[in-house]
Amino acid sequence: MPSRNIPSVRLRRIGSALRKAREDSGLTIDTACRRYGRSKSWLSTLENGLHSIDPQELADLLDFYKVPEGPLRESLLHLATHKPGKNWERAYEGRISAAALDLASLEDDADLIRTFGPCVVPGLLQTPAYARELMSVGPARPVRRSAALVAFRMARQKVLSCPNPARYVTVISESVLHHQVGDPDLMHAQLRRLSEAAQAENVTLRVLPNSAAAHLWLAGPFHLLSMRPPGYLTVSVVEQFTKSLFVEDEKEIALHEEIFSLLLDASLDEDASQKLIERLASRL
Repeated sequence: MPSRNIPSVRLRRIGSALRKAREDSGLTIDTACRRYGRSKSWLSTLENGLHSIDPQELADLLDFYKVPEGPLRESLLHLATHKPGKNWERAYEGRISAAALDLASLEDDADLIRTFGPCVVPGLLQTPAYARELMSVGPARPVRRSAALVAFRMARQKVLSCPNPARYVTVISESVLHHQVGDPDLMHAQLRRLSEAAQAENVTLRVLPNSAAAHLWLAGPFHLLSMRPPGYLTVSVVEQFTKSLFVEDEKEIALHEEIFSLLLDASLDEDASQKLIERLASRL
């Protein structure tokens, strides 16, 4: 039976992953229930994040869908043991990690995505070359692994152009536009990408000007993701040095939303932001 009237972010994450695993297996919900031996209402409410699942049964269901060992399986089993309403952490790894999978899943399920980029261009607006250059800095990793990470980041961007896309509001520090990542041609292409993205109806791009740089102390990079129904849930994903922190606590989220509003208020409007980006691009 459902344990709550609305889902938690954690249960939504598990449910959406199970729905995708079922669909990837080529099974309708009726066929899956008949073969697995559970009712359609049980699986339907589970996929919608409306009830929890015991970790052992989750492992059995993942076996049924032939989900292999790896970050996705580890992520879901971890969340199945996680208490609703509590924050959770994900370590960064030199692969498509549980942190990346969690974030991508939440983006897919979001109606509204808000991001703050104080250091680099947010991932949903990066060009492949910009992302590749970022990933070339730091601990060495095989070229094939870096290529997979770039491809995964580019795939995430489909949430902004798919049918019924998420609304995307981003605040980018002006300093990010001046930071040289790669050569001038690469930066020119990245600035053009920002200019083009800002013209989409579902995208709002605002630049926090250098004159308001005091606001940079308020927060590091973070995302606010508000989920589609059922339920109206918001989760904050805070990017830290070696991990991501997924915040579900309502009071903390309210504070993060207040900070984002302050950043928006201090930013240039959309037209002024667009003109600044285009002016900087023309100089490269």
